[in-house]
Parts: sequence; structure tokens; C-alpha cells
Amino acid sequence: MKNLSVIIPVYNDEKKLVTKTNILLKKLKKLKLKYEIIFINDGSSDKSYNHISNLIKKNKYITLIHNKVNMGKSFSIIKALKKTKFNYVILIDSDLPYFSKFSQVVRLLKKNYELVFIDRRHPKSQVNFEKLSIYTLLRFIIGYLISLYFKYLINAKNYKIDTQAGLKGFKKIQEIHNKKFISKRFFFDVELIFLYLKNKKNIASIPVKYKISKSSSIKLINLRQNIKIFIELLKVSFNIVSARIQYEKERHQD
Repeated sequence: MKNLSVIIPVYNDEKKLVTKTNILLKKLKKLKLKYEIIFINDGSSDKSYNHISNLIKKNKYITLIHNKVNMGKSFSIIKALKKTKFNYVILIDSDLPYFSKFSQVVRLLKKNYELVFIDRRHPKSQVNFEKLSIYTLLRFIIGYLISLYFKYLINAKNYKIDTQAGLKGFKKIQEIHNKKFISKRFFFDVELIFLYLKNKKNIASIPVKYKISKSSSIKLINLRQNIKIFIELLKVSFNIVSARIQYEKERHQD
């Protein structure tokens, strides 16, 4: 693995964008990788678009996809994925979460793992519960229950499924080019992991030490957003169950 496409979805992150990008560029240089960075500005209302435009002027390996309105993280990632030049892809949020593990993700991809993801539900992961509030506790419990749900939904026997950790890498497989992803906002990760599990690809999950963030784009009391999440969850779940049933039929026929 010498070439790498890095996809970075951005939504209203003008304060950290330039500093974090420079940190990423130094890391890519240290790893001696030929790279491209694809930013997807997902309808930001701040100056994120301007900052990315300035970064492009200074580095020919940076490109921008601009959504005029907010289309959702999953939609943006899928859109960028179609534009990638290289077979190896890393998805990372614009604030560079779990960046200390970036090199480990690259190393595992070089060792022929085809999907590598940060896994806060890993048995060796450790969560810091200092300064815990009711909000952060509820987020932790809900996140844990959702991970259990997805574990059984996609039949991930050896993994709990962490759908929101913002760092993962994978080698593009043929099936990914033909895959019609259902998720537009929240559950691309679930569909991606299921795709690689179904096709029996080599998967590695990385444990981390982490804190529960006090901020999130998902608000527990936002009824309209939660209805959208629930509807998308149903659509993705139905699609995965249908795919599993079809797979079992084909397997028994063989």
C-alpha cells in the first residue's frame, strides 16, 4: 500500500479545519504515502468552504466536493467515495478523532486487512467516566444498545459495532462499486461493515481509550431528527435483513 485516499466530511468546523489539516499532512508525509485528500463540505453555514478553498491553493493533492445544502454525512461520504483515485481509503472526521491510531490503521491495511475501524465497544477499550452528566450517560447507554442491535442485525459474531467513531480505513473491493447504499445520514458504517462481513473479508477493530463527548450533532431531545434517524434505521435494517435472507437462500442452493 503506497497510495491513499483520505475522505473528510466537514460541517461547520472553521475553527479547527486548517490546524487539523496541517497535522494530517505532516502525518501523511511521515508515512511516505502518495495521497489525495477529498473534503466534502456538507452545506456548512460558516467559513469552512473558504478555508478548504485556501488549502487547495496551497496543495494540489487536496480537492473539494461542495454540497450547497446539508445532505448528511453518509450521503457525503458515498459521493466522495465515487471520486477516489486509489484503492485504499481512510475516512476521518474533520476534528481528527482518535488520530493517535491513524498510523495503526495504515499498518493494518498494509498487513492485508481489508477493513479496519476504531471500536469503542471492543473488550479492551476504556471509557473515562470523569465529569459524567445525565446527558453523556444517556448517550453512552444508547450508543451501547445500538451497537448490540447492529451486532445481531449484521451477524457480527466477533464484533460489537461502533457506528459513530470517526476513523476507519478499507481497501475498495469489487462489491463496493456495485453496492447501493441506503443510508443518507447516519448508518453508512453499518452498511460498510456488513458488506465486508458478508464477503468474508479480513477485518480488524482497534480498541481505544476515550471520553464521552459533551457535544454531538445528534441531539437526544430533537424529535424531528430522532424521527429521521428511526426511519433511516428501519430502511437500513430492512435492506440488511433482505440481503441476509437472499444470501442464505443462495448458500443453501449451492
